[in-house]
Amino acid sequence: MEKLNNLPHKNLFYLGFIVVLIFLSLSYWQLTRYQEDKSIMESIESQDNVNKISVTELNDINNYFEEFTKIELKDNLENISLLRTWYLRSRVHNGENGYHLINLYKTNLNQFFLVNNGWVPLDKIADTSLKYQTSNFKGRLLDYDVQGVGQDDIPDSEYLFRIDKDFIESETNVILPNKYIVLIDSCGSGVECINLEEPYDAPHLSYAFQWAFFAICLSIVVLRRNNLITWKK
Repeated sequence: MEKLNNLPHKNLFYLGFIVVLIFLSLSYWQLTRYQEDKSIMESIESQDNVNKISVTELNDINNYFEEFTKIELKDNLENISLLRTWYLRSRVHNGENGYHLINLYKTNLNQFFLVNNGWVPLDKIADTSLKYQTSNFKGRLLDYDVQGVGQDDIPDSEYLFRIDKDFIESETNVILPNKYIVLIDSCGSGVECINLEEPYDAPHLSYAFQWAFFAICLSIVVLRRNNLITWKK
């Protein structure tokens, strides 16, 4: 303790120590994101068999389907009708801005399910004559988004910031299944299917090494300035 009190650059030592901890935290966060992305890809690749199910099975709370399970609804399409549509904000496809088309469907048995049909460009949204018709419902099951820090969804709006189960249920006064569907085939006229097998390859691992390198460099500078380490001649 006495040695720390006699440091020539004591303020630099304490400030540098705090910044090093921040850098290490950022490195750990990026490494965690990398591991999460890797785990998701492994989960997607391990579930390639198509499970043909009905909307009744999808809505059965006692029937558990893992996330990314590949399914195809076997119900007659004539018994399924489109109830409402939203646009999920700020989605990029091949470097072009657009939205994801989120549809709420209803069956003749008053059962409901939510579908992410895929990506649409900005200029197609204003085209009310464009019909987003789906020839089948083949896709993967995904968990709903979790409400976090950010903009809240607005009632009575045709736009969403996230696919929030509680918000959509309160907005439409319906009960949704525990997961929603992301189509992977026959996504509709003017709609680009979402390829979950080829997600955006974020350089999380590179960032993790980068922040760790910054932490090491700053640690050496701080320790050298306070004569806590010296280079042997």
